[in-house]
Amino acid sequence: CTFELSSICGYRQDIHDSAEWTWHQGHTGTSDTGPGFDQTCCSSSLPGHYMYFEASSIDPGVTARLLSPTLPIIPSSSSHTSYCVTFWYHMYGIHIGTLNVHRKERGGAEAPIWSLSDDQGNVWRQGQLPLDGTSESTVVFEAVRGSSYRGDIAIDDVDVSQYGGQC
Repeated sequence: CTFELSSICGYRQDIHDSAEWTWHQGHTGTSDTGPGFDQTCCSSSLPGHYMYFEASSIDPGVTARLLSPTLPIIPSSSSHTSYCVTFWYHMYGIHIGTLNVHRKERGGAEAPIWSLSDDQGNVWRQGQLPLDGTSESTVVFEAVRGSSYRGDIAIDDVDVSQYGGQC
């Protein structure tokens, strides 16, 4: 999902969190934090869209959760046994909190599968992780606000595909 369309590929906000991810284009509203353009287009003259968590006007520790569409069970007859989740993230600012990725199984069980905290520089970086395909699940991107307002977190170009070897 490149997040270029406002439908955001079926991703949805978690109704039980305290903040929201925002569909955005160009610079975020706060200086010295957030990306200036998205990962897909990589140009300030053609900025494209991405999803981001605005750290201004909310308290430290507040979370925003973005949920993927439900991933179906991979049939046992398939040569692919798992999913590979690839995504780009941007975590720039002196007050960056944490970006977590969770796997939420149908029925409610949830487990952390990736986490990163602190300033990662004013660049887009790639994350990649395997995800078990033996039960229906959802990928949850969770941004946690850091100590102050210079802590915008963004994601872009999320791809979830089946694979049979190394992710």
